[in-house]
Amino acid sequence: MRSSWSDFTVPNRTLYRPFRFFSYADTPDPDQTLYLTLPEKSGPAPLVIFFHGGGMTGGERECPDAVYDGTFAVAEPRYRLSPAAKAPVQIEDAARAIAWCFDHAAEFGFDRRRIFVGGMSAGAYLAAIAVMNPKFLAPYGLHYKDIAGLLLISGQMTTHFHIKADLGRDNGAYNPLVDEYAPLGNLAADLPPILMVTGESGLDIPVRPEENAFMAASLRAIGHKFVRCYHLSGHHHGAAFESCDFLVRTFINDVLAAEGAAS
Repeated sequence: MRSSWSDFTVPNRTLYRPFRFFSYADTPDPDQTLYLTLPEKSGPAPLVIFFHGGGMTGGERECPDAVYDGTFAVAEPRYRLSPAAKAPVQIEDAARAIAWCFDHAAEFGFDRRRIFVGGMSAGAYLAAIAVMNPKFLAPYGLHYKDIAGLLLISGQMTTHFHIKADLGRDNGAYNPLVDEYAPLGNLAADLPPILMVTGESGLDIPVRPEENAFMAASLRAIGHKFVRCYHLSGHHHGAAFESCDFLVRTFINDVLAAEGAAS
């Protein structure tokens, strides 16, 4: 679902309590708020944290309808935007929002063992780097091993073009940079399960499908056991988001089933 922050609605609303929003950073800044929707049913719920896109400079809310099925709690954080806020504050905000969810798990009935993190486009980049580079979660006593899975929809897997520009490392929008701010620069065999979905090469943002395919292949080569990468034929950048629901839901179900089988 896509909508404005001022017109926040959720699918299957009869299965959910009215949404609430919180400051995850104890500031009055509306760009450091988190919209939280809890299922009506009782008991510990898996949580999906999903970051919106917008190139680090804008963006309204967007989250796959599939996660609003009455099973999951859903957190949709906002984050500070460039040029008013320079990188890497966007990554720091993402990590802080993730940490807030862990800190409030008992209060709101999240299952800390089943917290998924994802996003669309720039939001997918933020989800990936905030989790994969251990330095961003470390201040909160968290590690990527605490995350149940990553849901990355058409995200940049090299250092994001706007992060590069803010940091003074701009080598061109499509000339890849792999440094500490690149998901590709933070690969590990024990990362959580990862889903990557993009549009078709030539229709999605240039190089985006290829970067995702390269990261998936590299993860498998170093021994990662649970990575899935899909390129949707005939789909451009935005259409990849519109068509990702089945893949997102199947991936989450498979992760939870694998976890149950292992326990």
